[in-house]
Amino acid sequence: MPGSPIKYGASSVLDNRVCCYGEWQCALRGDNSLIMKTILPLQLLVAPDLNDPQPLIIYHGRKCPDGFGSALAAWFFYAGKAEFLPLDHGDIKSVDDLPALAGRAVYILDFSFSADTLRGIEERAAKLVMLDHHKSAAEKLTGFACRCGVVHFDMDKSGARLAWEFFHPDEPVPDLVRFIEDRDIWAWQYPESAGFLAALDMEPLDFARWAEIAKFSPEQTTDFMARGQAMDEKFKKLVTDMSDSAQPVVFNGQSGLMVNVPGVFHSLIGNLLSEKSTTFALMWHVGKSGGVKVGLRSQRSFDCIPLAESMGGGGHAQACGFKMGVERLPELLSGVFVASATPLAGQEACGAQAGSVSPV
Repeated sequence: MPGSPIKYGASSVLDNRVCCYGEWQCALRGDNSLIMKTILPLQLLVAPDLNDPQPLIIYHGRKCPDGFGSALAAWFFYAGKAEFLPLDHGDIKSVDDLPALAGRAVYILDFSFSADTLRGIEERAAKLVMLDHHKSAAEKLTGFACRCGVVHFDMDKSGARLAWEFFHPDEPVPDLVRFIEDRDIWAWQYPESAGFLAALDMEPLDFARWAEIAKFSPEQTTDFMARGQAMDEKFKKLVTDMSDSAQPVVFNGQSGLMVNVPGVFHSLIGNLLSEKSTTFALMWHVGKSGGVKVGLRSQRSFDCIPLAESMGGGGHAQACGFKMGVERLPELLSGVFVASATPLAGQEACGAQAGSVSPV
């Protein structure tokens, strides 16, 4: 019956949110599509506590502003008195690669693990909280039940916003986080974002320095944005010039455009080229380890995740990626690329970024 609530104890992915804790409330919209939400706000299901035992903060740390902004929320809450562990996807093969977890409070921010690794964490930890917003990660954890905390996804928010709303529910979200989110989920609601983020990307990933930026007065924020605006204008000119070298590519039968550019340019060039192709843009570069990092970007009408997942990657529908061995590069450069039958370990994207070192 339309509008009648139905309660569930299992986790699910729907309406861009998934939370593996407690009960669900489900109702039918007028068009018979489902609305699903947790009955209680996230903070009432589980909350951070200054008495948390030996808190460990795991966050997406590959030069990812969203991941670092997430960790900053915890850094403020614990006044720096916690262990902070930045990770990239693929760094951890099993729970044994993590620091000792027995009896600790573990927070995983803007990041996720496989279901097997999460089970290993919760078997050891006294408390587990995972806050993320990557669609492919949520889908892979559908059905996972967390017994000692909460696993929460919201694909409409950035990881930094999720963390700030969790650790500081009664405080306004700083401009720092608003602007990070604006780029990370590729919303671009605020005209100030580009200048602010161009300046932020020049800053070191240092908690004390970012804490200063998060507390900027309106005047300081204005000065900070002005400093970044000139850099952003130059950056956009470089993006336009480099996009001219794009070539056609057919990836798993899907036609798009590809170009070889550093990771810092992936999102802006990807946005420009995906508009031109009407499907997807593929950006690649060779990383320090010698492997090839591939970023995929698209417009709202095209979901990149199946392409990324075919190579063991993932991320967001419009911003994802994967890694591959350099031996696959000649095939890619031929203009026709077919995913391997046995993809590499998952390498998910941090999210859409511009003016910073993009994840892949």
